Amino acid sequence: MAVSQSWKTNEPQLPLRSARTGPGAASLAWLICATLLVAFGLALLFEVKSQTFGEVETRLAQGRILNLNTVSKAEELLPFLTAIPDLAARSAAAHRIYDFVKSAGPLKNVGALGRLRVPKPDGAGTAPLLPLPRIKSGFIVRTPSEFRWQYAGWIALYLASFHFVFWIWRWRRFAGDASMLTALLLLTGIALMLQVSLRDPLRDTLEFSKSAWGVSLGCALLLLPVAPRFDYRRLANWCYVPLFVAFLLFGLLSVYGTGPGASDSKVNLGPLQPVEAIKLLLVLFLAGYFARKWEQLRDLREKKILPRWLSMPRLSEVLPLFVALGFALLFFFYLKDLGPALVSGLVFLLMFSVVRGRWGLGVLGVAVLISGFWIGYSAGTPRTVVNRINMWLSPWDNDASGGDQLAHAFWALATGGGRGSGPGYGDPAMIPAAHTDLVLPALGEEWGFYGVVIVALLFLFVVRHSYQIALRAECVYGVLLALGLGTLIAIEMLLITGGALGVIPLSGVVSPFLSSGNSAMLTNFLAVALILCVSGTSTASAEAGKSFVKPVRALGMVLALCASALLAKAAYVQLVAPADYMGRAARVIQEDGVKRQQLNPRLYAVARQIPRGNIYDRNGVLLATSDWLELERRRQEYAVLGVSLDQAISREDSRHYPFGGLTAHLLGDLRTRENFQASNTSLIERDRNATLQGYEDIRDLLPLLRDRNKPNNEALKQLKSRNRDVRLSIDIRLQMRVAEALRNHLRILGKERGAVVVLRPATGDVLALVNEPSPVSGPGRSYGASPNEPEDLLDRARYGQYPPGSTFKIVTAMAALRKSKAFAKREYVCTRLPDGRAGAIISGWRRPVRDDIHDAPHGRLSMYRAIAVSCNAWFAQLGARDVGAAALTETAASLGLNPGTAEAVSSMLPYAAFGQGPVLVTPFRMARVMAAVAAAGRLPEARWVLEGGNRRDEPPQVVIDGESAGFLASAMRTVVTEGTARKAMEGLDVAVAGKTGTAQVAGAEPHAWFAGFAPYEAPLQDRIAFAVLIENGGYGARAAAPVARYVVEAARDLDLLGED
Repeated sequence: MAVSQSWKTNEPQLPLRSARTGPGAASLAWLICATLLVAFGLALLFEVKSQTFGEVETRLAQGRILNLNTVSKAEELLPFLTAIPDLAARSAAAHRIYDFVKSAGPLKNVGALGRLRVPKPDGAGTAPLLPLPRIKSGFIVRTPSEFRWQYAGWIALYLASFHFVFWIWRWRRFAGDASMLTALLLLTGIALMLQVSLRDPLRDTLEFSKSAWGVSLGCALLLLPVAPRFDYRRLANWCYVPLFVAFLLFGLLSVYGTGPGASDSKVNLGPLQPVEAIKLLLVLFLAGYFARKWEQLRDLREKKILPRWLSMPRLSEVLPLFVALGFALLFFFYLKDLGPALVSGLVFLLMFSVVRGRWGLGVLGVAVLISGFWIGYSAGTPRTVVNRINMWLSPWDNDASGGDQLAHAFWALATGGGRGSGPGYGDPAMIPAAHTDLVLPALGEEWGFYGVVIVALLFLFVVRHSYQIALRAECVYGVLLALGLGTLIAIEMLLITGGALGVIPLSGVVSPFLSSGNSAMLTNFLAVALILCVSGTSTASAEAGKSFVKPVRALGMVLALCASALLAKAAYVQLVAPADYMGRAARVIQEDGVKRQQLNPRLYAVARQIPRGNIYDRNGVLLATSDWLELERRRQEYAVLGVSLDQAISREDSRHYPFGGLTAHLLGDLRTRENFQASNTSLIERDRNATLQGYEDIRDLLPLLRDRNKPNNEALKQLKSRNRDVRLSIDIRLQMRVAEALRNHLRILGKERGAVVVLRPATGDVLALVNEPSPVSGPGRSYGASPNEPEDLLDRARYGQYPPGSTFKIVTAMAALRKSKAFAKREYVCTRLPDGRAGAIISGWRRPVRDDIHDAPHGRLSMYRAIAVSCNAWFAQLGARDVGAAALTETAASLGLNPGTAEAVSSMLPYAAFGQGPVLVTPFRMARVMAAVAAAGRLPEARWVLEGGNRRDEPPQVVIDGESAGFLASAMRTVVTEGTARKAMEGLDVAVAGKTGTAQVAGAEPHAWFAGFAPYEAPLQDRIAFAVLIENGGYGARAAAPVARYVVEAARDLDLLGED
């Protein structure tokens, strides 16, 4: 076919100035309106961010907040480091902070203290010196006044820059598209508001100042179209120079480049990111090359290689282009920064298709480009691409490093919904890379779907105007330059948006004009400046663009369809199914390398706004709280109890336990959640969590997410108004005295482990639950605390399983009396055995039953006397001959005990009858047995929670009749007055009824028991029941009974043996 076009480019040289007088009044009006909108938004944002300034200034004046940049001596830091419990370590940390501030200051953010490290104890690396998340709120790096001045100054510079450009354009009579200036003001204004919202104004680096400075410098580039000696058309004569410069930057990055954080990519060259400039340089090269070769590429066809429908141009025309772009893509691959490679590849293919007016090779090229990435993914390299594709394939459950980015994006977008949380009222800081890769979700959270649409329309405006400028360009180079730069902006925004919405994998490219990096900001402003250079010489009647009208319109339609699809996905996430996304859990690998379930962090932010309820004892003494001021108000009350708040707790702790380990087995420790997963625990902080936090499941807070940070939130106020406190049956006064008595007696015995339970038989209220040893639960347990030993964590009082020894004889007696009251008079003989020991030989059992080695034969006994002298032989015979395994097991079960299966009990029935063999009980259960005797045979459903969702409120269960219970109580009284406990209780002015127990343990000393109730003659409502266990303590009468005496004396002194 004959070719009629001329392949020689004759570019006319028109002056930059026009006969017009520059941008007119309409352009100025639009710019002023945009300025007012941005200024209004920034003013509203300032109001939101400064809401706490008054409180901060007050606390600063009171010395409750410290400005790190004004510290004059290390000692000033000590009150703010109480989260470090060790005084020497605290002082050392204060001096290190002081030296650091003086050498590195003034600090731009409190987070800079995170650079202070100490060697780990095991020598494997270093650890943070400070618990920064816990102490950060006590420090600032600038005062509210300093922030006000800095904020006003940077915003003024930012807004003035655009107006400076406008008036220079007007002075220089710029004839180009001035409306682009308004669009850029709105786009960068939205970005600036996001940067302000992203950081704490008093504690973090002022990210917006960097953005404002970058925009101001970018505005200086917008003066390029009116520069006296600059003519963009001259660049057409130097089309290979941008390519050589790009390769030079590639080389510098290959040698000196570094990656962000732990990334193995090479994208940074000092403070710069040359890859942003490389993309622009490649577009300049493509525009120059295509301007020279477009006619050949469109009209000459290679006939020997590909099918006719692909219409391959001659290799001589495209080979230099393919080689140059191929090397560029290989360099990007080597640098492991494939986002720019994808952008550059797509821009090239789209420009190539427009230049040729055909789309076959372009579509094939896109397929090849995507295939290349997929081959790299299949080969497992580069790692960044593999992680991003894995995240895209499974955004809610993957093993990628940082694999929760898409989950965070969805959470933020869904939280924003249609109208958004409002500027300043979102939490963009919760989004990883919210200032770069995931800036769109940050926008979607605060501005909602409608904000996303506004940004999309602004980009549509910029790209559309770029294409219009291209088609009106005076020369082909101008057509292709404006087309390429507009396409570059469009592709970058589509890729980052598609990645943030999970439509395609995240690519790592920045959002034009929205991301905070100044390298990208300046590059994008330069791109727009070059587009405006083209517009300054364009005319509606220009002929150069007419050959490209159809392919450019086709390209515009393709990009518009892509944008529409992405907006549809955003609408689905934010308008159709936001609740599904907001409340969905993600399973990702966290910092410690463990894969765990993670929920929307905004749920936890709402939860933190709901003060956790307090835990009180039965008398209103505060046992646990998150409110330091509440503790301060009760300081004197604690002093009377002998508790020093300054030593017991730390102000920085998230939860305060003024009684420390004394209540640890009962309350648990919310700071560490230690032992929360154990099944053999009953911890108030865990078991009553719904009451204390005010909701059953954290997902119940989903309706509060969007407006969580707004003042006067009625829904949040209603939730806060609920009673979230829990009142326990424990009397902390008795708890303290019993714990001290147990601790002292263990020290005398040379033992370490024991437990005491005290409860009220009339109601089942547990008055004291004491364990020794107890967990370490002092101040600072939230940070760096070594885990407690399993021995310390075991709640012996309620979950320690021990053979009960002779205390179980009361259960055997109950079983007998339940069968027949006549058994109370049953007599058996305890005689001397052939080996000299007291005991009995039971027919059918090969082994004789022996009493204690110090016991003389008890002779013929009835039940009453057998209980008083604790005769094993009598109870062994009663169990084997009269009670039987079934009745004993049934009675034990009715008392809440688990002596083992009937078969196990049957196999060792004589021994089980006096608390040996398979029988195991807890001190808590044994105290309930004593409570049943004290309550005339009615077994109370013992409880330690009085309010706040208590489920232990069933009525007492009758296990024996009142007459039988009275008989047993009288026998137990005889134990104290005449029997095994006589010596321990001698002289006590409170009548005690009880039973000693010495439980044999293979290879160790016996466990010592004493269980009973008091006062014996008092009304039921005035009685207490108790059980004392000394692990491996020896004889119950010697080791456990003295502690029981202390318990009764403490209850008497506290007036607990009268009306409650």
